[in-house]
Amino acid sequence: MQHRESIFATGRWIWTDESGPNQYVAFVKNVALAHQGGPLQIHITASSHYELYIDGDFVGRGPVYGDPQWCLYDAWTYTPHSERDDLQIVIVAHCSSGTRILAVKPAPGGVLARFAGEDLECGTDDTWTCLPLPMWRSDVPERGWALDYCEDYDAVCELPGWDRKLFSAQTLAGGKNAVLVRDADTVWSGYQARPTPYLQHRYVEPIRFSTYSAPGTGAAGIGEVSRYCDEETLLPVRQNLAFDLNAVNLHVEGENAYTFDLGREHIGFYDIELEAPEGKILEISGAELVQEGRPWILRKGARFSVRYRTRQGRQHFRPFGWSGFRYLHIVIRGGANDVTLHRVGCLERFVPLRLAAAFSSSDETLQRIFDLCRRTLEVGVQEHLIDCPTREQAQYWGDALFIAQGLWQGFQEPRYLEWYLECFLRVPFNAAGQISSVYPGEHAVFLDYSLIPLLGQRLFRQNTGRFYKVDASCEKALALKAWYDARRNEDGLVQAAAQETVDGIAYINFIDHPGLGWHDFPHPGIDRDGLSCPLNLFYLGFLQTLAEMLAEAGSPQGEEARLQAERLKATLLAQFYDGVVFHDARQAGHLSEGVSWQTNALAVYFDLVEGEAAARAMRTMLDRYETVCRCSPYFHFYFLPALRKVGLEAEALAVIQKEWRPMLAGGATTTWEGFAGDEKDSLCHPWSTAPFLYLLGP
Repeated sequence: MQHRESIFATGRWIWTDESGPNQYVAFVKNVALAHQGGPLQIHITASSHYELYIDGDFVGRGPVYGDPQWCLYDAWTYTPHSERDDLQIVIVAHCSSGTRILAVKPAPGGVLARFAGEDLECGTDDTWTCLPLPMWRSDVPERGWALDYCEDYDAVCELPGWDRKLFSAQTLAGGKNAVLVRDADTVWSGYQARPTPYLQHRYVEPIRFSTYSAPGTGAAGIGEVSRYCDEETLLPVRQNLAFDLNAVNLHVEGENAYTFDLGREHIGFYDIELEAPEGKILEISGAELVQEGRPWILRKGARFSVRYRTRQGRQHFRPFGWSGFRYLHIVIRGGANDVTLHRVGCLERFVPLRLAAAFSSSDETLQRIFDLCRRTLEVGVQEHLIDCPTREQAQYWGDALFIAQGLWQGFQEPRYLEWYLECFLRVPFNAAGQISSVYPGEHAVFLDYSLIPLLGQRLFRQNTGRFYKVDASCEKALALKAWYDARRNEDGLVQAAAQETVDGIAYINFIDHPGLGWHDFPHPGIDRDGLSCPLNLFYLGFLQTLAEMLAEAGSPQGEEARLQAERLKATLLAQFYDGVVFHDARQAGHLSEGVSWQTNALAVYFDLVEGEAAARAMRTMLDRYETVCRCSPYFHFYFLPALRKVGLEAEALAVIQKEWRPMLAGGATTTWEGFAGDEKDSLCHPWSTAPFLYLLGP
């Protein structure tokens, strides 16, 4: 970690003299170039996000999410045009404090940058001009609990020069000087260059479109636009035509709503260029699927719509926030006859990955499943790991580990697993000594998820032959271990409620979706009443890994952890094993009726049983397919390796085909969150890519 001065020299944190939870501002500086020389080296960060332009050229966007005390910055290079003897630097910044997706610890708005070249040394300070950006309304709700704010945008309020990101002296004269953020060095610290790849962008055009008449007047507030557009009357006019802007702009009688099909799921920004009179209202929504001939916009309460009010003339709109979508739905309130669309689609954001470990099979179904998982990883990863690009743009400990491993094994991209393990070192403890189930960000505590980051050390050692920052990781793990040890009963088992709220924080024994009621399944759920076998199995894996790490670090605590793990193994066998399978829970001294794939997979995965006993347990799970709790797509990251460990590889391939085939039959272009792909599932969920890792081999 570095200090501010060593990276940004004289650059200081700046902001506007007014502060609020949802602010958009632009900071502008005109600088002279004494000589026409080489490239500029740029360091820049912001709270919460920035877009950087120089002489109207887009340079980059960032930073990666992080807490203010782990302040991540970007490094860019920009070469001025040879004929220029001055530059205009524009930094567009958005502060989204108040949302829970960005950081556990709050921080005010701020921008910090340094520009250095052969004849230039310039940093952000109070000589920069601050221009408010009133086009975005600030009094809007969040899009969802793990998303940023809604966008309600009025192009009439755009400043002269906004479209080119070049501002005249007259426009700048209407601004104010930026102000230095008070006590900035106590807010932001621990500076580190971006640890994950920089994203690239490309434009994606639709392949088909449909039109409708939408006679409604639209929602009153932006927070209701998604619901309104999802439920309003849509009268079909032209359906499922090949995309052609000339055809789109024919303005057939009565049509004012358009659904554009990109052909498959993409992650990026809605992107529209149009010509219109002043005051037209466009409601723009992304959707992952259509139902009954119309886009399905409102899903699980998340808002996927933005609202745009036109100015006179030709104009271009791209919201600041991004999403995942296949369909782009646009309603032009009041009629579309005086509106011409010149461009519509998605500005996709992606990591330039290249498959390094191929899988080729003569089995068409297996090959298609592998390719589906591969594409999900390719589009699903962003500057950080995410649960899904639609309603939860957050990194959960449970699935993020295996997504990161898939990127390493399949694409030789190690930075995401390194980032994941570094996140464990950075995540703060709450007052009780536990950690949020997502990081960066803030959410409920999932008791099993807290234990999983340490399991990532096994995969890191598998990839590199060593543990990641072993001393610091052991120190963090020992501190977390204290929470679980304090809740052990006389037999050494961790006992915790299935769900409870303590000091306003939810504590949940998650394990997997079945049984929680969050998603629907055609089979029983995990039995979470009483002492939990799967939670203690995760704790066993945690202890086993910690013991190995402590031993490598030369700590005598390694032997203590090893012995504790051995005692826990004996207790688990004695209290949850019936001689054939493991039961989910123990209640009032008796085994629960609940038996699950999850519990038995973990027992094999962590070597609680081996050999024929392990094979018998897994065969029994397969034989009881219809009567026991099965895995969601996520938990196959454990179930499939457990089958491989006991030699049931043919059975594992059959499971992959049986469980993932409905996605293929349903026309999936990325893996669904659940096998049903129903109204509770997102349709781009990297946690469902377990076949990718499995098919690449052990």
